[in-house]
Amino acid sequence: MTMPAYEVVLATCDGEAFLDAQLASLAWQTWPPLRVLVGDDGSHDGTLRQLKAWQRRMDLSLEVLSNHAGERLGVVANFERLLMASQAPYVLLADQDDVWDRDKAERLLAAMALLEQRVGMHTPVLVHANLRLMGAHGRDLGMLFHQAQHLKPRRNHWLELALQNTVTGCACVVNRACLQAALPFPAETVLHDGWLALVAARTGAISYLPQACMGYRQHGTNVVGAAGWRQQWRRRYRQLVAAPGRAALAEVWIGATLRQLRVCDRRFAPADRLSRRQSQAIAALFSVSPGRRLAAALQLRLRKHGLRRTLGFYLALWWWRPQRET
Repeated sequence: MTMPAYEVVLATCDGEAFLDAQLASLAWQTWPPLRVLVGDDGSHDGTLRQLKAWQRRMDLSLEVLSNHAGERLGVVANFERLLMASQAPYVLLADQDDVWDRDKAERLLAAMALLEQRVGMHTPVLVHANLRLMGAHGRDLGMLFHQAQHLKPRRNHWLELALQNTVTGCACVVNRACLQAALPFPAETVLHDGWLALVAARTGAISYLPQACMGYRQHGTNVVGAAGWRQQWRRRYRQLVAAPGRAALAEVWIGATLRQLRVCDRRFAPADRLSRRQSQAIAALFSVSPGRRLAAALQLRLRKHGLRRTLGFYLALWWWRPQRET
C-alpha cells in the first residue's frame, strides 16, 4: 500500500527534558512526514535552542511557530493554531514528552486508508491507538493506557465520547475533512482531542487500534492512574456527597463537558425528526429542574465507562446548577 502524505503538529512548552527523544522518534519513522510543524507556547528553558539544533541536522522539514504575544496560549489554542496552519491531507498530533514507535505513522495511516475506502475520503475520519505507559526515564511500566484506566475505546458513539473521551491526541491521525469540520474550535472546547473525537464521531467515523503505537511518558502531573481509577472515583464521590458546595463541584466536573456536547449538537445536528428530539433532550440537560435533567440524560442513554463513573455523573447532574445562557 502506498502511504499518503502527512504532517506532524507538535506542541511544546518548556519541554527540553524530553524533547530530544520525541524528535528522534519522529525522524526515525518508517514513513516520514512531509513536515513537522512545532508550536512553542512561550518556553523559558532550552526548548527553542533544541528546536533550532534539530532544524540544522534533521533531514525532515521542521518549522516552528513561536508565541510572540508574550502570553501563553494554553494547550487547546496552541493545537488549534497548529492544525489551522497544517496543509497535508492527514495530520498526526504529537506531545513533546512521548516517544513514538518507528511504525506508528505507517500503522495509523494504513488504518486510515482502510476506513476511508469504506466511508469515503471526504468524510471526517479519525483513527487512534492505544498507548504504552512508560516512566519519566523511559522505562516500560508494563501497562497500556486504556486498560489501566478501564476505558472501552470501541464504544465510540458521539454521545458516549462526549461524556468519556477515549481518544488521546498524541495517538491519533485525522484527515483533512475532519479538520475542516472541527476548525475553528468553539469556545466551549474542553480539550483538542476530545473535540476532534466528537466531530469525527458525530459527522463521520472513528477507528481504533488496540495495540500501542507509542510510549506515553509519566512524569510530574502527567501521571495516569497514580492512585488507581477506583481510588480517584472514591475521592470524588466523597467530595461530592460531603461538600457544602456540591453545585460548584458538579460544575467543575460536568459543566464544561455538557456545554461542549451542546455546541457539537448545535453545529452538526441534522434536520430530521429523530435528531430534533435528541437536540431537545440535550437542551433539557440544562434545565433548572434536576428531575428534568435526569430524565433527559436517561432518554439520551448517557453513560460513562463503568457503573461507578456513571453513578458519579448522575449524582453530579442532580446537584448541578446550569448557568443561564447570556
